[in-house]
Amino acid sequence: MPTLALSPMLILEITIVFSFVITSIFMFKPKGNETVHIIFFWLAVALNVLVTFINATSLPENYMREVIIAWCGLIISAVGIVFRIAKGKTSVVANILVMLSTVYGVLGYFLLA
Repeated sequence: MPTLALSPMLILEITIVFSFVITSIFMFKPKGNETVHIIFFWLAVALNVLVTFINATSLPENYMREVIIAWCGLIISAVGIVFRIAKGKTSVVANILVMLSTVYGVLGYFLLA
């Protein structure tokens, strides 16, 4: 029964995609409290780190090139964090970079293995 083993991974994937959609909506909400934007930005960064960690550690040891490619997704997020800190307030560029790095990590589930 191999489908039973994949059921928790499907639940995790659905949870990650749902969290990604919610954080993306609140990051790009046009009018709102700045604190909400900050919280959801850092929540998206944490989600990106989680997705990248799961993606990179789920690959076998002899897939070293794919593991390095998976960890490189955090570079996009790091650039977004630098934009956010340099600007000192909500930045659309930083939000887009963090969102793209999360999409990169989720797509890595399907494309790198």
